[in-house]
Amino acid sequence: MEFFTEEKTCKYCFQNLEICFGEGLECTECRNFVHIRCLKRGSVPGGLKGDLFFTFICSECSSSGSETFSRNKLSWLQIVILVLYHLQTKSPGLARKGFFHWRNHVATFIDRNWEILFPSDIKKKKKWTGTIAGTLSHFSSYIFLSGTSTFNEPAWWTLMYPKLSPLVTSHLYTLMNLEKQKGKMKNEKISVPDAEMFQGILSTYIKDDDLIQSFNISNMHSADGKEDITLLTDFKKNTKQKAGSGNKRKINLPSIGNTSKKLMKLASSSATSSSTDELTTDFDITDFQEQSQSQNVVHKSEPEKRTNCVKLLDPYCHYNTSINNISRIKGQRMQFKLTGGIRKEQILSPYSALYLKPFIQRDTETTPLWLQLMAELQIVANRKNGNYELPPRAPIDYSYVQPEHIPAINSLCNQFFWPGIDLTETLQYPDFSCVVLYKRLIIGFAFLVPDVKHTENYISFVFTRPNWRNCGIATFMVYHLIQTSLGKDITLHVSINNPALFLYQKFGFKVENVELDFYDKYFRNDVNDSKHAFFCRLER
Repeated sequence: MEFFTEEKTCKYCFQNLEICFGEGLECTECRNFVHIRCLKRGSVPGGLKGDLFFTFICSECSSSGSETFSRNKLSWLQIVILVLYHLQTKSPGLARKGFFHWRNHVATFIDRNWEILFPSDIKKKKKWTGTIAGTLSHFSSYIFLSGTSTFNEPAWWTLMYPKLSPLVTSHLYTLMNLEKQKGKMKNEKISVPDAEMFQGILSTYIKDDDLIQSFNISNMHSADGKEDITLLTDFKKNTKQKAGSGNKRKINLPSIGNTSKKLMKLASSSATSSSTDELTTDFDITDFQEQSQSQNVVHKSEPEKRTNCVKLLDPYCHYNTSINNISRIKGQRMQFKLTGGIRKEQILSPYSALYLKPFIQRDTETTPLWLQLMAELQIVANRKNGNYELPPRAPIDYSYVQPEHIPAINSLCNQFFWPGIDLTETLQYPDFSCVVLYKRLIIGFAFLVPDVKHTENYISFVFTRPNWRNCGIATFMVYHLIQTSLGKDITLHVSINNPALFLYQKFGFKVENVELDFYDKYFRNDVNDSKHAFFCRLER
C-alpha cells in the first residue's frame, strides 16, 4: 500500500519519483531514494531496463565512498518479467508482433546474463529452461500473454500489461497473495479467479489508465513508428488459410543459437561460398540494400535466394584496405557514398541476442592530420579559381564490426601487427567492437573479448592508421569498449615502449606486472617495438 501512496523524493536531484516512469532505489542506510538516472555510475550493474532488485547503499552512506549494489534473490516470476520488459524496451526488433520466443529470446538472454540476474551462489540446474516455460504457463491468465490466443503459436509470449515496470508488477502480485492469506486466516473460501483478483488490485492501486491498458496487437508499431498493418493483414490471411486448408504455414525466423553456430563455424575455417550463402540467406548479415515493406514482414514462407551476396574473403591474404569492391558489387548508390557503407537497418548480435544500432557515433568536427593535408592540396590545386570553396567533408563513422569489414581489418593487422591474424571470430560478439570509417576507408578499429574469465574482459586490439592519430579516435574507441563492460574488470597487454600506455592510464588502467618476451612468438625480428609487455588492468 505504501509503495503506491507514499511520495518519494530523489536524494540527488530533489525531484519526485514516478511509478514506471521515474523509479529509483532506496538506500538501506539513510532510507532516501535515488533515481536510476541520477546514479553516479550511470546505471545499475548489468544495465537492465527496469532492474531495481538490488540492496543499495548511496555514496554518502557507503564506507568506500562509492555506491554499492547487492543483487537480491529473485523468484523466477520476477526474472521472466524483468527479461521480457527489458527485451520489449531495448530490443523490440526481435519481437514478432510484440511477442518473444521463450527459448530463443528469453532463455538465451537469461543464459547470457546469468551472473547479472542471479547472486553468485546460485548455480544453473540441468533443467532450468523448463522452469521458464512453467512460469509463463502458470501466470498466463493475468501477467503473461501467450501467442496461442493471438496467432496460434504457443512458444511466443509477452507481458499482459507491457507498460507496468517489473517492480510494480511484483508489488501487485505480492498484494494479491496478501489478500489470499487474509481470506485463509478468516476461513473464507476464495472463489474469485486469480485473473479477476489481480485486475481488481491493479485498478485499485494504479490510477493512470494508460498504464493499466492490456496488450493489444492492433496497437503494435513497427520500427519506424507506423502502425504495422502489414503484419495484421498477413495474420488474418494466414488464419483464413489455416481454417480452409488445415496446413500450417512454415515460419522461418533467425535462430540465435543457429546463427551463433554458423558464425563459429565460419571463424574456424576459411569462408567458402556455400557457408556464406547460407549465412546471408537466413541472417541477412551482409545485406546493404533497402528492403521493401513486404520483406520487412517477420515471417516468410521461404528464405530469399540472393545471387549477388558479398563473400567473406580468405582472411590470411592481404587485400586492398578500402571497401571499393563491396560498393561495386552492391552498386554505386548515393546513400552508400554518404553513409560510408554503414547499414541503415539494425544489426542482430548473436552474442547478446539484441539489435545494435547502425552506427555508434558520427563525428563531423574532428580533423585528423591527413584530412588537413588533403584540404591544403585541394586549395593549392584550385588556386587559380578565385571562387573555389572546399566541399563539405564526410563524417567519421564509428560502427560495430560487420562481415564486409573483416578482409580490410585482417589486412591492416597483418601489416601493422604480425602475420596470421584472423579477426573473423569478432563477428560472434559485435557488441564489443568499434570500427571507424571515413567514407569507405577503415581508419581504425578496437575489439574486446568478453568473458575471458568470470568477471573479466580482455582488450585484444586497438589500432588507428598513421596520420589519423592524435585527434581522439582511439580515445573514443577505448571509452566505448569500457562502457560495454560495466561491472567487469578489463585487462590488456601493451608493449613497454608503446605510447598507447599513456592512453590506457588516462582511463585508469594500472600496470600489474611485466611479462618478458610476451611478443616474442608474434613480432618479426625487424620490428622496433619491444617484445616485453605490460599487463594492465582496469578494476570495476
